[in-house]
Amino acid sequence: MTKRDPKLLTSAHGVPQWIYRVSTISWAFVGAVAAAAIVVLGLSAVREVIIPLALAAFLAVVFSPGVDWLQERRVPRPAGAVLVILLIVAIATATIGAVVVGIVDQADELRDQFDAVVVEVEELFENANLSEFVDSVLSGSGESGGVLRDGVGSAVGSAVGTATGFLSGIVLGSVLLYYLLKDGTAIAARASARASDQAAGQVSRILADAAESVRAYVKGRTILALVQGTVIGIVAAIAGVPLAMAIAVVNFFGAYIPYLGGFIGGSFAVLMALSEGGLALAVVMLVVVLAVSVGLESLLEPMLLGDKLQLHPIVVLLTTVLGGLLVGVVGMFLAAPSVAIGRTLWRELQASGFFDGAES
Repeated sequence: MTKRDPKLLTSAHGVPQWIYRVSTISWAFVGAVAAAAIVVLGLSAVREVIIPLALAAFLAVVFSPGVDWLQERRVPRPAGAVLVILLIVAIATATIGAVVVGIVDQADELRDQFDAVVVEVEELFENANLSEFVDSVLSGSGESGGVLRDGVGSAVGSAVGTATGFLSGIVLGSVLLYYLLKDGTAIAARASARASDQAAGQVSRILADAAESVRAYVKGRTILALVQGTVIGIVAAIAGVPLAMAIAVVNFFGAYIPYLGGFIGGSFAVLMALSEGGLALAVVMLVVVLAVSVGLESLLEPMLLGDKLQLHPIVVLLTTVLGGLLVGVVGMFLAAPSVAIGRTLWRELQASGFFDGAES
């Protein structure tokens, strides 16, 4: 008896089995896409709550060991949570203050250097016979002045709305962070206690692996931030740029924000270089900042974070970019650890036989 090719097997209605398989996979794909779209739309509708909650949960995992350390030294957990939040606020305030103070202190020098740069650029345009082009651009911008004035009101309203949403998000995130630092461990313990022994063990493993992924991600980012802040600060000090230490600190904390953080810290370094040495020193500092930022973000970051999270560097790079496209800065920051947590969840569901029903 000859064995038939499985690809040619047919159902009772004479339809080849491969058509059933393709149809099943296609409908499963359509269903998965529809479910993902519903989830994304739902999260977008409540993003004002989801984003502060996600950031609060992330920071709670990172800083909960600090609260535990204070509790071991007889500091009540609520007081420890408040102290940790005050520490975070103090660090953020000091970093922003360093930028503001530096710019204010160098305001006169910056104004003079900006005037000198304008003169140099005008001379460059004149030597390159671009004066007529500049005049046409300026005249065109003058004609659009009415349009710009008409849009001032809407722009101001949009800025006020954005600032209000940002402040409300900070307040909500701070409150959520306090309760997660204070009661997060107890909440996880109560959730595990209500489940069966097998489910409780599974939940504990998922939470432990999630915490480990988040902390590993922060460790990797801290290493990158140290490299970026140290290199840029040393170059600034050697070049005689004012506030080299503040430049190093700003670039250190800015490196925690993928891509955009390097731009913010680098802008501060370039401004300080411009105030001291003019356009030439500013260009040198800009080249250094771009070389360090691009090198870290494009090469070292995917490899280092991929090693810490046990993900391929390409996965880290792509998920960071996609997170930024979908959610913004928060998505860029949380994308890679979220993928690592999702991988852990997938493995636990596979081990528990969650997907076995689909194969029967």
